[in-house]
Amino acid sequence: MLNYLKEKLNLNKLITKEDPNYFHKFLGIFSLGNYIYRYYLLIFYGSMFLNTKLDLGIIALHGCLSVSSLIFHIPQKRHIKLPMIYPEFRLHSIAFGLRSVSCCFLDYYGGTYKLYAKMWICILTMISADVITKKKAQKDDSTMRAMPYDQKTPENDKKNITQFHSNQQIGATLFMLLNIDSAFSPLFAIQFAAFLMTLVRKNIIKANTWHLLYSWSLLINIFVLKTIPVSLSLKIMILGFCFKYLRMKMRMNKYLGWSIIFSIFSILDLTRIDKYLETNENLNLNQNMIKNGMCMIYLIKNLYTTRKLY
Repeated sequence: MLNYLKEKLNLNKLITKEDPNYFHKFLGIFSLGNYIYRYYLLIFYGSMFLNTKLDLGIIALHGCLSVSSLIFHIPQKRHIKLPMIYPEFRLHSIAFGLRSVSCCFLDYYGGTYKLYAKMWICILTMISADVITKKKAQKDDSTMRAMPYDQKTPENDKKNITQFHSNQQIGATLFMLLNIDSAFSPLFAIQFAAFLMTLVRKNIIKANTWHLLYSWSLLINIFVLKTIPVSLSLKIMILGFCFKYLRMKMRMNKYLGWSIIFSIFSILDLTRIDKYLETNENLNLNQNMIKNGMCMIYLIKNLYTTRKLY
């Protein structure tokens, strides 16, 4: 039965000579198991419980997984019809993966200026991504916006999904500033996207399946809201909308835009909202109910957006 499944799903193609000691595969299986465990804790207990040096070591192994992808030989040009790994994507994946790992370390060890250090890490990651794009990108290319779909997918659906992915990338940057859970969580979508591309290359899944599963890996980040006060959730939503307006409507330089958003983040204080929710008996609500409601509304809305990828 196992051999039949391997042949039917092409799973045997995942074994390659480029990883003879199974180092990358071990890290991949270990990381996937850790993600399942951490999201289970997050969804049912409101925290990933990343609070020991052992947990920090596990996060470091996730960083090693990203870097170890360099052992594989990949095509120098991206496939025009299928989402597969190519040099620019791989280097972007490593850069943004290490961003999460670095911010987790800063959260664990703390420090007076850790917020500003994380802001600088985000800026430096953007700079590194731009350098990678300049060196590796094909003409008129874009890492995520140019990701191929199945030929039958309508242009309007492609536009909606691409916009959803862009919104998630903005949220992921803001998540770096909150806590160790929110810094770690976006790493799942980054590494899962690369794994899904491998499945596409091995003809195990199709293009739209990649988009669907990648979208779900982005959606699960919403449960990070369970780890922060309602006021901080509102701050993230407001600033995410502001950056979209500055970048998409006003066509502002992204570095200037993020500098403005980071400055507002440092200044804006909405903690009075939390105190109001705690003391106002007429609301008859608690923060957990509000957080769960926000998560459910977000999931329903965006699952509806991705429905046509099925």
